Amino acid sequence: MAPISKVLSSLLLPLSAMAAAIPGIPVAPQEVPAGAITGAADFLAKGFSAMLNSESTERVSNSYIVVYNNTFDDDTINFRQTEVMNHIKRRNIGKRDLDGRQLSTEVHALAMNGWRAMTLESDDDMILEIMNQPEVAWVEANARVKLSASVAQMNAPPGLNRLSNAQSGTGNYVFDTTGGEGVTVYVVDTGIRTDHSEFQGRATFGVNTVDNVDNDQNGHGSHVAGTICGQTFGVAKSANVVAVKVLDGTGAGSNAGVLDGLQFIINDVQQKNLRGKAVMNMSLGGPQSAAVNRAVQALFDAGVVPVVAAGNENQDAANTSPASAPQAITVGAIDASNDQKASFSNFGADVDIFAPGVDVLSVGITSNTATDTLSGTSMASPHVAGLAAYLIALENINTPEAVASRLTELAAASGAQVRGNTPDTTNLIANNGQL
Repeated sequence: MAPISKVLSSLLLPLSAMAAAIPGIPVAPQEVPAGAITGAADFLAKGFSAMLNSESTERVSNSYIVVYNNTFDDDTINFRQTEVMNHIKRRNIGKRDLDGRQLSTEVHALAMNGWRAMTLESDDDMILEIMNQPEVAWVEANARVKLSASVAQMNAPPGLNRLSNAQSGTGNYVFDTTGGEGVTVYVVDTGIRTDHSEFQGRATFGVNTVDNVDNDQNGHGSHVAGTICGQTFGVAKSANVVAVKVLDGTGAGSNAGVLDGLQFIINDVQQKNLRGKAVMNMSLGGPQSAAVNRAVQALFDAGVVPVVAAGNENQDAANTSPASAPQAITVGAIDASNDQKASFSNFGADVDIFAPGVDVLSVGITSNTATDTLSGTSMASPHVAGLAAYLIALENINTPEAVASRLTELAAASGAQVRGNTPDTTNLIANNGQL
């Protein structure tokens, strides 16, 4: 678990400051990220502040995330959301963005453990109206996200033994067969080939927020799920996995789709009484997003252990989301053969722990027995997600805080250290305690 010093550095001028400069607009207490700056010229030309991610190269045109101030009651926010939904349904008919794409008339409302938001597509005038509603804490431009890019390589050694040995390249994978039993891991990714023999019926489809094809057409999500709970390749061989598909066959999606996926997880955990028995793995990333980071906090508050990939840009993980989310367990990648930091792995104070992420063998999608070998922090994160599920079941740990603390404790006890690491980055390597 990263320290609270994982602060949001966002592209937002607080709406209270904007409202103070415009007569007649009421000012309410704002739950806004720190580090605000001025943004897009098109909004400034109209005399208004810009929004988070307004200048991001990954911005999705005319697509927004509206976050509400939680000091307002549900009835007030519901009224505002209904009002916006009705306006959008009328205003977006026949309307197109600069690329000629038809704007959607749908508005997706989000309610995650007290955090309220919505995603929508809108013209400039409408979003400016929404920005200045007193109930709105901030508005964020929707941004594209992608899987933490992976590279296929042949004849790779398995990495599981690294989790149960103090030194790299030694011993076998030693584990308790009951590890992960009764625990559900939500795989927020490209989907899962649920009929693969590795899963033995423990993989199910949950939701698809990105396209009309529910199965995994990419392979990334299935590979991740195999590392979590596969019979051969998995860390927690008795855990269940649920496919939360937010990325398409090319590995692309958006923050709006990610938020819809996280909303599904919250609902599913509550409906099935899985609080304290649930883990979420997100091996994807995009520009830093205050909304995504806040949604990760909502999952944490709901009793879900959030495990995320640090990213593969060899940069400070603070620049990306969900890796910069304060409550996330952010995982960097090492080569299990020598404990060397992977050249591609992101670094910095937001990285909490490292795990094998080079030449990882797991599930493939070309058949129900296929295998594939990939590299990336995408492959490191599910090692830790699986380990979290393993420990929840084995040691009856039932809070995200306790899971994070136990992961840190076991990693420190092993004495293993990342080699060739970047300053100001943890050197802890994940371990299951079976030394």
